[in-house]
Amino acid sequence: MGKALVCERLQQLGCVIRPSANPGDGRLEITTVSGRELEVFVSTQRVGGYVFWTKRRLQPSAERFAALVLLDAGSSPGLYLVPSTDWLEASPPLTDREYEGLASEPESGIAIGRASLGALHRYAWTDSVARRAFR
Repeated sequence: MGKALVCERLQQLGCVIRPSANPGDGRLEITTVSGRELEVFVSTQRVGGYVFWTKRRLQPSAERFAALVLLDAGSSPGLYLVPSTDWLEASPPLTDREYEGLASEPESGIAIGRASLGALHRYAWTDSVARRAFR
């Protein structure tokens, strides 16, 4: 559902979407109207908890974004667009975890608990934000 919503919004902007070779990984390859090649990593979640991507996979770049589709009982999904470069200086709700000396890979994440929703609002997917990002 979330990936379909993101694809619909991107198509409305005139983007051409190529799904990843692995349909379960949530990555979309995008060509914008101006010819820019971008990647969007989509995750659909419910309010509460945490979503993350390994840093190996979601490396900060002007051509890479995370799209979060947030489901909440009884309302329409919230849609958020996070430039991957924002993790270079992560501040709530973004997290930057290294796990030095541990088995887990370093990760970039988003806290999606009720207490984080106010801070998440700055990443709300609006038409103007999307047009700037996907020009």
